[in-house]
Amino acid sequence: MNTDHVHPPQLWEVVAERIRAAILSGDLQAGSKLVERELAERFGTSRGPVREAIRELAREGLVVELPRRGTIVSTLTARDLIEVYAVREALEIGASKAVIARASAAELEGLEQHLVAMEEAWQAKTDYLVAAAHDLAFHRDAVALTGNGRLAAMYDQVLKTTMLLLRTAAAANPTLRAGMETWVHRDILAALVAREPDRAREAIEAHYRHAEDRLFAGFGAPNRP
Repeated sequence: MNTDHVHPPQLWEVVAERIRAAILSGDLQAGSKLVERELAERFGTSRGPVREAIRELAREGLVVELPRRGTIVSTLTARDLIEVYAVREALEIGASKAVIARASAAELEGLEQHLVAMEEAWQAKTDYLVAAAHDLAFHRDAVALTGNGRLAAMYDQVLKTTMLLLRTAAAANPTLRAGMETWVHRDILAALVAREPDRAREAIEAHYRHAEDRLFAGFGAPNRP
């Protein structure tokens, strides 16, 4: 009989998750310097796992290693917004075709819960990033319905950078809390449920144009180049 063994995470993975959570929560802010010795003392480990964790976070775009300055938490710009959202848009358009082809009606209906939670968060005027977490969960679960593990992992990685982008934009532009339109996500879900690939592509493209127009104000850029 085949068995699937579950392996515990390696120490560097645990350290990476702790640092990642601190960055995404804002405890480690943009521009903060990461010192291996201090982090090793903080987490009660040697510097080796910390060094490997930092390499992983650099691959994710959450930190950057600069000559003579060491490693710092990334300060994201309008250019990062353009690149990250272009990657997400392309991945979602490709994923939508597979989702339409293979996802069950029940799986598609399950995406509704994220939209309801997001809309309730907006109506309750909770913290912008609380609503954003439900927003990203909708996109993550939609891509996961492709059944393509590599695609889902790639997309999940870019979502980590997205959350840092949203934190940066929200800090600079308080109007983000009041600017969301529910149709941008509802149209995507409706197209997937209707099994209409062209309509899904158009809805995804409209979503990203709307998102970019809102977010650019938080990066000192009035609109999308």
